Amino acid sequence: MSELGDRLRELRLERSLTLVEMGKLCDVAVSTLSKIENGQVSPVYGTLHKIALGLGVAFESLVSGRSREASGARRAVTQQGEAKNFGSERYTYSMHAADLISKAMVPLVMEIVATDAPVDGDWSSHEGEEFIYVLEGKVAVHLEHYAPVELMSGESIYIDSRMRHGFVRAGKGRTRLLSVTYDPAQLTRSAFAADRIDLTAIRHPGDTRAPVAVQAARQRARRS
Repeated sequence: MSELGDRLRELRLERSLTLVEMGKLCDVAVSTLSKIENGQVSPVYGTLHKIALGLGVAFESLVSGRSREASGARRAVTQQGEAKNFGSERYTYSMHAADLISKAMVPLVMEIVATDAPVDGDWSSHEGEEFIYVLEGKVAVHLEHYAPVELMSGESIYIDSRMRHGFVRAGKGRTRLLSVTYDPAQLTRSAFAADRIDLTAIRHPGDTRAPVAVQAARQRARRS
């Protein structure tokens, strides 16, 4: 967690943002951001996704620290032991294709640790659509507007990931999922990296909305 916290603090200071300003930019509570920076909390994917979107960086860059792709070719191979691992109190994640930053899909293998229903702070919500396939075990999928649904190994669900969602281990053994999130704005996000553009310079004074470039990416995503 310290690496992620250090990386987040570095990104914030590069943009000359206070925690309050970053909280408004990312739509994430200031207390949560402070805890992440100080290694006191392990955020879920949805929180990290909001932070990446608000700061105008690729999700992979936030998690792994990579700011450039090794090649312009549209290929990524993740061999055994090469996935980028991170986690929260409820889930552990293994991110595949981490070396390909400019892409519309984020593939994650998740292990579900949580055995209790999500409460405030546990829910995940982010732009895009998400395909979830159960690799192993039994999981209860909790959705904001629906009753929980239980899925066994080999079963799947496809959701609008803007809807709040969470996962609970429903069996006695290990529970693992493949989660693939599709977010068109992810393709453009790497172009907003700190070494290429000053995000603070394109905000109007006193404007707490997301940077203009990020707003444009969100609009393109909604039209897709």
